[in-house]
Amino acid sequence: MKTRRMVTNTIVAALYIAMTGIFSFMSFGAVQFRLSEMLNHLFGYHRSYRYGVLAGVFISNLIFSTLGVWDLIFGFGQTLIAFFILDKLFKPGDSEMKRMMLTTIVFTATMVFVAVELYFVLGLPFWFSFLTTAFGEVVVLLVSAPLMTYLNKLIGFAERMNA
Repeated sequence: MKTRRMVTNTIVAALYIAMTGIFSFMSFGAVQFRLSEMLNHLFGYHRSYRYGVLAGVFISNLIFSTLGVWDLIFGFGQTLIAFFILDKLFKPGDSEMKRMMLTTIVFTATMVFVAVELYFVLGLPFWFSFLTTAFGEVVVLLVSAPLMTYLNKLIGFAERMNA
C-alpha cells in the first residue's frame, strides 16, 4: 500500500474512532445512531478507504463496546460483508448518488448481523433489534450523504487515494 493511502486510511480510522467515542452513548445497543458510519460512503469514492473504515470499526468496538469480542466479530464482520457486497455491486460508470444509495441500502440490510448479535448476546428480540439498528443506519447514511458530497467537492476523496 502506498504511503499516502496508508496515512489517509490512518486518518479515516482515527476519525471513525473519535466520532464513535465522542458519541458512544448513541453508538451501541439496540437503538443506535453511529455517526461515524457516515465514513462508509468513502468506499464509493475509492475502494481503498475500506481499510481505514474497517480499522476504525475494529478499534472502536474493541475500546468502547460493552459486548467485547462479540462486537468485534459481528460489527467488524457486518462492515466487511457490506464492503464485499458493494465491491460486487459498484460499476465503473456509477454516479456518486447511485454509490451512496447502494451503500445506504447494503449497510442497512446487513444490520441483520448486529441484530443477530443482540439477540444471542443480550437476548433482545431479533426483529426489534433489526428494525431499530437498521433505522439508525439508514438515517445516518441518508442524512450524511449530502455532507459527504459537499466534503468531496472540497477535499476530492478519490484524488486523495490516487495521488
